[in-house]
Amino acid sequence: MQWSPGFLLTCELFLNDRLLISYAPGGDTIAYQWFPHRFVRESQVDGLKFTTETFMPSKRRAAAQSIRVQNLGGSPRIVKLGFDMRAAVSKKTTAWFVNSPGEADNAVRWDAEREALIFQAQHSTAASVQGISPKPSRVEYSRMIVIDVTLGPGQTKEFHYVNAVDGSAEAALAAYDQIQSGFDQATQQNEADFNSLIHAAFTEGNSEFSGFLPQLETNDESLWQLYQAGFKNLIFARRPSPDSKHGTTYITLGGHVLPTLSFPWDTSLTSLSLALLDPAALRRLVENWFIQDMHQHLATDYVTAEAVGPWYGVNDMAIVRCAENYLRVTGDFAWLDKKVGERSALEHLVAHATYWKELDKLGHGFGDYGKIENLLEVVSTYLHETAGMNAGNVSSMRFVADLLEHRGQSARASQLRMEATELAQRINQKLYVAGKGWWKCGQPDGSFVEVRHCYDFLAVLDNMAADLSPSQKEEMGRFFWDELHSEYWMRALSPNDVDATWNIRPDHSWLGAYAAWPPATAKGLYKVDRSERVTAWVKNLAKAGNQGPIGQAHFVETVFPLEDGSAYKCPNDPPYINDWCCIAGGGFTDLVIDTIFGANLGLFDGLKAQPKLKDFDASARLVNLRYQGKKYAISGAGTTLLN
Repeated sequence: MQWSPGFLLTCELFLNDRLLISYAPGGDTIAYQWFPHRFVRESQVDGLKFTTETFMPSKRRAAAQSIRVQNLGGSPRIVKLGFDMRAAVSKKTTAWFVNSPGEADNAVRWDAEREALIFQAQHSTAASVQGISPKPSRVEYSRMIVIDVTLGPGQTKEFHYVNAVDGSAEAALAAYDQIQSGFDQATQQNEADFNSLIHAAFTEGNSEFSGFLPQLETNDESLWQLYQAGFKNLIFARRPSPDSKHGTTYITLGGHVLPTLSFPWDTSLTSLSLALLDPAALRRLVENWFIQDMHQHLATDYVTAEAVGPWYGVNDMAIVRCAENYLRVTGDFAWLDKKVGERSALEHLVAHATYWKELDKLGHGFGDYGKIENLLEVVSTYLHETAGMNAGNVSSMRFVADLLEHRGQSARASQLRMEATELAQRINQKLYVAGKGWWKCGQPDGSFVEVRHCYDFLAVLDNMAADLSPSQKEEMGRFFWDELHSEYWMRALSPNDVDATWNIRPDHSWLGAYAAWPPATAKGLYKVDRSERVTAWVKNLAKAGNQGPIGQAHFVETVFPLEDGSAYKCPNDPPYINDWCCIAGGGFTDLVIDTIFGANLGLFDGLKAQPKLKDFDASARLVNLRYQGKKYAISGAGTTLLN
């Protein structure tokens, strides 16, 4: 909120007229425990133990928290507890884009009957009701709810905080009353509903998702952690909001900085898992990207369905990849004939796969993907004709060629395949740094700049591995292990790169890496290196899920110490500014399905598998993998049709 520290805090605790976290020692030392449906915080201050459990009541615009205070001493205590309430509630029906649209001047009034505070928006129709139960002693400074508490030796007292938001004060008050009066029931219902949601995600014919994920059976903890790490990110990206123009949809980040946006790029990096879990939601996103001008913008806003922000160069490849995984999983080839705007879905895909030609304005034979704001944002030298982005055009053209071939358009398909092979050859000849394992970016003036970033490594191996020579593959693998690898995570940019000083945002710098880069890199490494070597590293990556959903970025352990044996999740605070969750972390689930279990979901030629299970759990199975209307199991022995 403007002129605030950024994120408005409410229900901050004061002990005897002093901010609790300011007490030393102890006040600012807080233990956190993360659960899918709630989080628990504990702190000990001045002989008292404070424990809070925070959750969101099911299908409500509300937050709730139980607050327990225990006297750890042997004598009675009388303490004054203050709960500082704030709100900047607002209703905004236009695109949100960056940050939440808080109103700084909410009117505040005390409801004496309920002994709760009502915050009323002055510029829109929104209200927040906040209060504590049992009823407080008084309110001070117009927003500080005060309770005088007597605690016997060892005694614990519990209070319930509720923040209910709605379009009017009357509706918010009604919701507040209902939640407070049934607080224990709301707590139990929250857990039951979340358990039901998790169960539904792996159950055919469920009412929450349009698909379901396969079930993993394994005795290997690291394999289990990898699979569930990605799943957590998918679940927390889900938005079943009644205000969504798409219906249930999936946003990209955790909701702090970009609370309503869906990016093609990030979505594409977990599009296999999303196509399995919720194909209808993925298809709706793709269709919206078809008709929005994604050659001018980076994402779409689910409140309005409008495109926002500057252009991201990766959009064409990302949109095609999402559509490809949708088709591979569902076999819904009739969708290709659906009219979306002025074109059929197939025509849109062909246009996206070949748009790079329009970006080759200087005739260099590459798409020019623009400036820093169009690419990685963090690396000032990764500009214009990049290997990774152009490699995406190779796979996109080959994919749409397969679609056209299947439609009987053999001549057009052959032309696209020839152009894809020629583009791959130019990428290898002009953009590869021979003998080094990294790539360079072509510039408008015909010069080249070497950039030692992981994106070219992983994107080239993902999109055109078959076009690489054995020496290239060996050199690329060596580059990763020598300059990008860390034991528990990886560096996005080599610390040997001359641009390493430009920016320390860890999603793309030498300090760490973005959520999807480790699993995407592992996929590439399995193509060029020994399985046992890659698996040893991947098992350490799995531990990052100990901190809840995979963050937008994690640090390498030489920058920040490990947290619970895993790479430390990047905070949202400047200068690092990475969100607590990112949909692309779902790439860990993709990694398990299509690489470790080796599931190759062919467009037209069936399901095949080449598992890499021996270094994890040779007896592991992936059960109920949905592929074009049938279900399969995959084990070390290959695939088995279940129905």
